[in-house]
Amino acid sequence: MTDKRAAEILIRLRDKYPLTKEEQEALSKAIGILGWTTFAENRLKGLGERRRKRNE
Repeated sequence: MTDKRAAEILIRLRDKYPLTKEEQEALSKAIGILGWTTFAENRLKGLGERRRKRNE
C-alpha cells in the first residue's frame, strides 16, 4: 500500500466516524506524516532525474 492510499483511507475514516478531539488530532498527524513521506519521495525522484539529465 502506498503512503498516498493510506492517507486517503485515514481521511475517509476521519470524515466517516465520530471521533474525539484527541483521535482527530492523532489522525491528522498521521495523515500529515504520510503526506511528508510522499513529498520526500517525489523530491528525491526529481533530484535523480535532474542529475541524470545533467550527466547526459
